[in-house]
Amino acid sequence: MRDVLSSPWINIVAAVVGGMALGYGLGTLPGGIGVPGVVWTLFGLILLWWTLSDRRKARRGTSESEADGSHTIE
Repeated sequence: MRDVLSSPWINIVAAVVGGMALGYGLGTLPGGIGVPGVVWTLFGLILLWWTLSDRRKARRGTSESEADGSHTIE
């Protein structure tokens, strides 16, 4: 399972799904603020945030990088 989550493709898929969820959620909000629109918007934002933070961990040279096998200690 760890190999799947460390693949760079998971970031691409998550970014596309997050962008679609965010777009759908924001697109439904002008018709009236409802629970489904807010949920889709939040889901998209959370998924995009995770994608960006995970991408920083995959890049060498950043303070959060785990590309060399180490783990971030917080």
